[in-house]
Amino acid sequence: MTFKLYGYERNPRTKVIQIVAKAEGIELELHRVIPRQGIGKAEYEERFSISAGKIPGFEAIVTFLARYEHKTGLLGSGSLASECRVLMWMSWANQELLQTLARWFLFLIPSFTDPASYSYEAVAAGRAASLRLLDKLEDFLTGQKYLVGIEITLADIMVAIYVSRGLEWVLDAGWRSQHPAIMGHFNLVARWDPVRAVVPQFILIDKETPNRPPRGREDFAKS
Repeated sequence: MTFKLYGYERNPRTKVIQIVAKAEGIELELHRVIPRQGIGKAEYEERFSISAGKIPGFEAIVTFLARYEHKTGLLGSGSLASECRVLMWMSWANQELLQTLARWFLFLIPSFTDPASYSYEAVAAGRAASLRLLDKLEDFLTGQKYLVGIEITLADIMVAIYVSRGLEWVLDAGWRSQHPAIMGHFNLVARWDPVRAVVPQFILIDKETPNRPPRGREDFAKS
């Protein structure tokens, strides 16, 4: 059976779903939708009228796929307590980590046809909040190989993929050198075969993208 996935290749949530499907041996058919570039947006919103352009029921999708074949331990060791811990980290990654990081990097990305309004103060606040949150993650991962249990779970995949968005735009070489626990965890997940099949090479920025409107998007800046 082939499942349809509405998203696009560089979208972190799309990547997570593709990785889970790859790990479980499930076929996905990707229908390309990039809301901020207007690609597939009208058709997508017609089909999912309450989505506001976002992939609906994300946690439900990955949880369903992880259970569909159940070939791996992506939801933990099998106990209810283990699964609850995985779900806790999934919720934290989706609701806190990615959204906090997006307050920093999202405004700095060029090539959007429907960009978010740029504000220096908002980006600076997002940067500060992101660094605080990542420092807490660094503390937790120090001495830890996995977030839950003794093998890769959905918790590890989601956290690593969401961190990769920061690595692509703002978490530069200097930051990486000061966060060995996060980078050790990220590299562990990045080397996992299902992840490599979906993302053969992650983009790691050398120098943090500066806090200014993307080139050609100065008209979207708030005064």
